[in-house]
Amino acid sequence: MKAAAMSVWVFINLLCFGMCGYLYLIWSQYWMYIEKQRLFNKTPGTPQKTTLNYQDTYLENYNLKIVSNYTTLQIDPVRKNRRSAVGAAWSSNQESSKPSGSLVRPSTNIVRKSQGRPRFPNIHKPILEFDSDKYVCDDYTTPNCESQTIEFKELLLKEFHRVLMSDSKVFKSGLDSQNPYNVKYVGGQRRERSRQEVLCALKAVQVRTVTAKDEPFARLGFHIPRDPLQQNRTFNTCAVVTSAGALLGSRLGEFIDSHDMVLRFNNAPTINFTDDVGAKTTFRILNSQVVTKPEFMFLEDPLYKDVSIIIWDPANYSSTLEEWYNHPDFPLFPVYKRLLERRPDADVHLLRPEVLWDLWAVLQDSSQYRLRRNPPSSGFIGVWFALHRCARVRVFEYVPSVRATRRCHYHVARDDTACTLGAWHPLAQEKALAERMRSNSDLDVFQRGFIDITGLNNISC
Repeated sequence: MKAAAMSVWVFINLLCFGMCGYLYLIWSQYWMYIEKQRLFNKTPGTPQKTTLNYQDTYLENYNLKIVSNYTTLQIDPVRKNRRSAVGAAWSSNQESSKPSGSLVRPSTNIVRKSQGRPRFPNIHKPILEFDSDKYVCDDYTTPNCESQTIEFKELLLKEFHRVLMSDSKVFKSGLDSQNPYNVKYVGGQRRERSRQEVLCALKAVQVRTVTAKDEPFARLGFHIPRDPLQQNRTFNTCAVVTSAGALLGSRLGEFIDSHDMVLRFNNAPTINFTDDVGAKTTFRILNSQVVTKPEFMFLEDPLYKDVSIIIWDPANYSSTLEEWYNHPDFPLFPVYKRLLERRPDADVHLLRPEVLWDLWAVLQDSSQYRLRRNPPSSGFIGVWFALHRCARVRVFEYVPSVRATRRCHYHVARDDTACTLGAWHPLAQEKALAERMRSNSDLDVFQRGFIDITGLNNISC
């Protein structure tokens, strides 16, 4: 009798659990379907009409229309055959992005608009077209250019959402293989935050570097500069220059150099590329691969001398500095110690690893999707740092313009769309957030190739 009762009890429990699982499956598929419909049937937003105040004397070399105290930049249109003229200038430098594993995104094709709405849109099919002149304007003042720009913007934002939605289906599983840094983060409600909310969240993440008093570095004889990175130094205008392949042929070099501070990344060179990326460098953000791998010659290359440098290396989510020192992502500490011994006056600092996860939390809390549990890219770190030090920050080819290309970096002849959309860093969310923070016109962003963001010291929170 007991055996029969136990069998009935087990059967009822299995039936209940099975029904609950089936109902959850239906519920999750329903909401995924609703999200797909929202993404693929979303209408483009109203283009921004913000006019920027450019005070740089450099702009006098361009065709300017001055209205009161405000100046509208009219940069000469990019040549449509720009890619055929720049092959000889390619550099042989090695690329230095964070590892992307085996994930390489497929070649992308444009999705043509149709009159009907697909019942089950394919979220795995890319939307954005790379290496195309379809949306490049010869004349920025024509109505046709405005419509081209709006269409490109719509496709780009949909592509960000497509990548985020696709990734969230993988990273919501909670498997340890998808959480290499043991991120245990609850956070607040995930939602799309306003521009003001995002800026205030970034303002709350202060710039913190390892100091000479921090253990275990003080005990181990690291001669870390006592003053934090260019302590209390601020700038009026700052240029954050990405390493994006779209900068090749952009002719933005002179404009970039007109800024008070110029920030660059990793091993991105300026020699042979000054017409497109300028020559001035004030800061560099380096990931720990560049510091440790011999091919980058961190201790010898003049590229890393006479500039201020922030080095970052991820630690586990809850690691202390001692634990990070014993288990870095890349073995950067012996190299860093050697640098300080050779060049005691070097303004080179280590970003505290908890800052990376504070920035990641801003990204996650500002997204309705589950993000990759990997730290932000050097690009996002650079944008955040510049916003703390500058009254006005212009970021070049971070949010892709109509020059979007499969080429990873302007100085390396390698193609991979994952460099733009992300295969290790949560790039799609970083760039969607940057587009939300900007205050300049659509023409500036998607035709000329830069976003303009107000510095955090000018934001009231």
